[in-house]
Amino acid sequence: MDESKLKRCSTSSTHAEASDEAIDPLQKAYKREFDDWETEVNNRKKQKQAEETTEKKKKCCFGTKDAKGNNEHTIFVTGFDNSGSRDEIRSALAKHFSSCGELTRVFVHIECETGLSRGYAFINLKNRGGEIEAALSLNGSDLGGHKLLVTMARLRDEYYAHFNFNGCEICRASYAAGRQRLYRWNLRTGGGKVRRIVYASIRL
Repeated sequence: MDESKLKRCSTSSTHAEASDEAIDPLQKAYKREFDDWETEVNNRKKQKQAEETTEKKKKCCFGTKDAKGNNEHTIFVTGFDNSGSRDEIRSALAKHFSSCGELTRVFVHIECETGLSRGYAFINLKNRGGEIEAALSLNGSDLGGHKLLVTMARLRDEYYAHFNFNGCEICRASYAAGRQRLYRWNLRTGGGKVRRIVYASIRL
């Protein structure tokens, strides 16, 4: 074989290898730059999602600190004017029940999709003796021209679940958990009959 051809072929291969070596660092640099850009985009998406979730929690009543706290001493209130905002209704109820004792919680259920009150609220008081009875004595009282219904929350279905409302994913998660609690409660009490009978006996 012609040595000159071999020489040319060898020289050509050397140039190709050198060219590959020159391109490879450039490709690595582009890849690093693309990876950095992709990471930045993903971080911005996560930050935006976190901000949106925070904003939804501000709007959703289940994102408030008063969303949780129902217990066997919780009072259920309905019949009030529900045309106001959550804060307006909460303030009016807190003022109305302040004579019963120290309030620790007033939770007004609002549909975050519509911004409208569901027409009921849960109230907790420090139970030092007599506060619950004082709150229950306000059943039938007038608040802004509206007659209130006041009863123990555990006797109401709303205590265990929230029905037929339009809400966000936070609402729906709470709704699903509430439905499970209601199902377990129905199994345990026969649909509330046991608790109602016991409570009626205590009141008598």
